[in-house]
Amino acid sequence: MAQAKHKATIYDIAKEAGVSPSTVSRALSQPGRIAAKTEFRIRRIAGQLGYLAPGDDASDGPLPATGMIAAIVPTLTNVLYATAINAMQRRLESKGYGLITLDTDQKPAVERKAMSYVMRNVDGVALISSRLSEPDIRRITLVRPVILLNRAIPGLSSVTVDVAHAIDEAVRTLKRSGHSSITYLAGPASSWSNEYRRRCIRAAAFRYDMTYRVVRECELSVAGGGKAAEQYLIRPTDAVFAFNDSVAAGFIAAARRNGLRVPEDVSVIGFDNTEMSSLLSPALSTIDMKASQMAVRAADALVAAVRNPEGNRPEPITLTAEFVQRDSVNGHKRSTMKLGPYAEIRRSSDSIVLTMLSNAFNETMPRINEFMRTHPHIIIDPIEGRTQENTLSLYWERVINHRSVPDIINVERTALPQLAASGALQDLSGPDIERELGSKVDRAAWQSAHYAGRLYGIPGDQSQTAMFYRADLFRHYELEVPQTWDEFYEEGVALHARNPQRYMGVLDTTDVQHYLSFFRSACVRPWTVEDDSTITFHMRDDLVRSVAEFIQQCIDDGALRAEPMWDNRYMRAESGTYLTVTYANWLGKILAASYPADKGLWKVTLPPAFSDPSRVSTAEIGGSTLAVSAGLPPVRLQAAMTFLRWFQLDPVSVELRAPGGVSAAAGYVEDLTRRGTVDPYFDQPIYDVYAKSAALVNRDWDNLPFFSQLDAEFARLIVPALRPGGRSADLFDEWERRLKIYAVSQGFTVR
Repeated sequence: MAQAKHKATIYDIAKEAGVSPSTVSRALSQPGRIAAKTEFRIRRIAGQLGYLAPGDDASDGPLPATGMIAAIVPTLTNVLYATAINAMQRRLESKGYGLITLDTDQKPAVERKAMSYVMRNVDGVALISSRLSEPDIRRITLVRPVILLNRAIPGLSSVTVDVAHAIDEAVRTLKRSGHSSITYLAGPASSWSNEYRRRCIRAAAFRYDMTYRVVRECELSVAGGGKAAEQYLIRPTDAVFAFNDSVAAGFIAAARRNGLRVPEDVSVIGFDNTEMSSLLSPALSTIDMKASQMAVRAADALVAAVRNPEGNRPEPITLTAEFVQRDSVNGHKRSTMKLGPYAEIRRSSDSIVLTMLSNAFNETMPRINEFMRTHPHIIIDPIEGRTQENTLSLYWERVINHRSVPDIINVERTALPQLAASGALQDLSGPDIERELGSKVDRAAWQSAHYAGRLYGIPGDQSQTAMFYRADLFRHYELEVPQTWDEFYEEGVALHARNPQRYMGVLDTTDVQHYLSFFRSACVRPWTVEDDSTITFHMRDDLVRSVAEFIQQCIDDGALRAEPMWDNRYMRAESGTYLTVTYANWLGKILAASYPADKGLWKVTLPPAFSDPSRVSTAEIGGSTLAVSAGLPPVRLQAAMTFLRWFQLDPVSVELRAPGGVSAAAGYVEDLTRRGTVDPYFDQPIYDVYAKSAALVNRDWDNLPFFSQLDAEFARLIVPALRPGGRSADLFDEWERRLKIYAVSQGFTVR
């Protein structure tokens, strides 16, 4: 008789976390009652052990089908939520399902109880604008299919509305019509959609050089809009964005009572495009959030997951919001705002507000919020660039045009030399900081935060390469996991001959980094940056050419396929197309999200060697660094460094990192290895592989101080030739010539 599978208890979690069972109980049932670091660690361990709170699941087998779906919503008094519920109910009825709706009164504790109540009584759950923590939501998905509306969590199914373009259009309209300042009347701090809207408005205000303010935690009602107007009048601005149309309506009424005219004195824009918006006087300009469409798409995706739970791949569905311009926006505004740019109501007289530019904040906001909670005199104001490329472009454009720049920028380490060489970044060098922080950071990551021997930032993560491989397919084709690139080539050619739909590996052409990682792993340097002004190119050397020719041969003979590998969310190729992917360690979470049905089939090992298997060298792909803009006054620079140290290296911040990333803090990987941490997707202690790879990174490598141009020439010249018969290696002379011309034009000495 098979032994029953042991079900995890709070005692198992307590033993693993090194805390008492009562602490585990408080962490799981009463969030906020213990230290954030401890609570997060307990919840993460609970998820890894597959723990379900009492009442969540009474059996080890699958729960019975009920024909019912649950929708859990913060409040049905919100017209957007009510519209979504109605549309979802109609759609589900057409597919043979009933809908149970639970109103949580905007309280996470009530929402958590609601989840426990419905879990056994429904086939799936739609969480609308959920206030639950990410660990709570991930734990729920172990029991029933879940879809998120108005919130996104990596690797989970969701339907969101992209408001960035609509907000940008609205702010651009305001700017062109003479407005110079914006106030955002924000919703609940726990609302994902509120924070996302705030960041988009903040980024647009930054892009168009408009003063920005925020009134926080407005009550989401007409009365709440009236109260928000009182805060607005302390420092009025030319225009107002309100979290929803109800808040906007209340604001307009209160503004009029205080002698302001809409839109002559202040323009007003809401969100949701409810029926109310067109009936107000003046008719309210608003952002249409596509509530009905969102609900229909969510219902379809949830039913698909219910009917095919094993084969369903979690998909983030994104709709596009629309700016609906009406009479509440003044077409010819004469600005009266006199405050300096990017002003915000300060929480106290000694508070310092630091602007921070990054491509995204979804995963980092819990850490930023914890920093501000423990450092109440420093406020971090996020500006979202949305993509790494756009973030760098936005920052660089402001640098070269001598416009104001954010205080802090989160930048990929490949781009750091370009900003450092331009003088845009603060030189943080000094024996004290090298002694204080150098030993606390992974060696390769710490080195890559330097340019020309000077320190320009503090690294956030490690990004050393590892080889991910499909163990089941290697067994199926009776192949050995390659230990050298020659073995990789030979086995890859044989594999592709047997099955032309499969390749031994992939060369990611999204940007130049993956291509260059082959050269770095081979300990071959295409160039040397000798100081802050001298570059020596070696792209015509025989060793450089031999690596390029090997890559081309792998492509010619079917061992490698060159293509954009992923779309910043998921792998593009169907499962099983590649037997291996040699890439940065962070790709592990992309694979897990892309191929959920392949759990346990993917494994991780060191990359192949270019010669002796006992002398493997690894490379870095990606990796971020927090840097400080040059010219900050001493007091603001001190505050910025306080944040950088805490955010990148403090144990609390490191513990709060999103799953799947690898902190650059020294000892992080070794600690996970020492704990014997087994990754649930790979069913393997992957961190011991990452630790070995980190020690093998080839640090005899320089990033060019004009990565954008390097990448552009790679895309124009080399990528089209990375195809069978493309002769890409023959283009290195021309690639070097173009880079030399650009380097000289930028004032570098070329040898």
